[in-house]
Amino acid sequence: AIWMALWFPSRETAMSTLPPAGTSAQDFFERFVPDAFKATPLPEDAREIDVTLGVKLDGDGGGEWRFHLNRGEMKIERGSTEDAAFTLIQSVADWRGALWEGRGGVFGRQSQSMFQPGAGAGAAGAMSPVALARLQALRGVIRMVVTGGPGGDWSVDFKLGPGPVPAEPTTSVTIAAADADALERGELDPMQAFMSGKIMVAGDMTLMMQMQAIQMQAQAAAQAKKV
Repeated sequence: AIWMALWFPSRETAMSTLPPAGTSAQDFFERFVPDAFKATPLPEDAREIDVTLGVKLDGDGGGEWRFHLNRGEMKIERGSTEDAAFTLIQSVADWRGALWEGRGGVFGRQSQSMFQPGAGAGAAGAMSPVALARLQALRGVIRMVVTGGPGGDWSVDFKLGPGPVPAEPTTSVTIAAADADALERGELDPMQAFMSGKIMVAGDMTLMMQMQAIQMQAQAAAQAKKV
């Protein structure tokens, strides 16, 4: 996911650095996240990025927040996410479930890792301004659904492009929690999982393929820089 490419720290930082489970969404995004972002300096190439990200949480205690990342600085404010290039959309229950209750399997753990100290450095360096520009040209909503995990089914939506949130996602991807964990461990091949129906895709597959192609190109470019 793009959020992973923008804020993705090492797995070792997970859980131990999160605030208490009872933390409100407002305190989390307006106090904890800015401190977490500042905890690790950004690499030089990340300072070229200028992008607005959004988070929209539905339910009691939810709301909308805008994160403007511009040349190594982040400004966070509460307000409409309609102008955001990328927006994470989730229920308050599933958001809390991912961060503090172990819900969502591997995808929940990735959601958890987005807001850890040091994440800013890992992300922005992995996603180039060129790749971000290509992704911002896409439009649609991808929904990830994890079934059968602790606490019941879990989902998260990722919206590409500005504008209001549509009533239904453009593409839905559904996977059982056990299969998601097997993918993470390398015990299940993604293509085999798709062909066997363990990964079920509904809606516009083109959008997902376009995203994957851009991310693969960005990863390849990042690897080439290291050589």
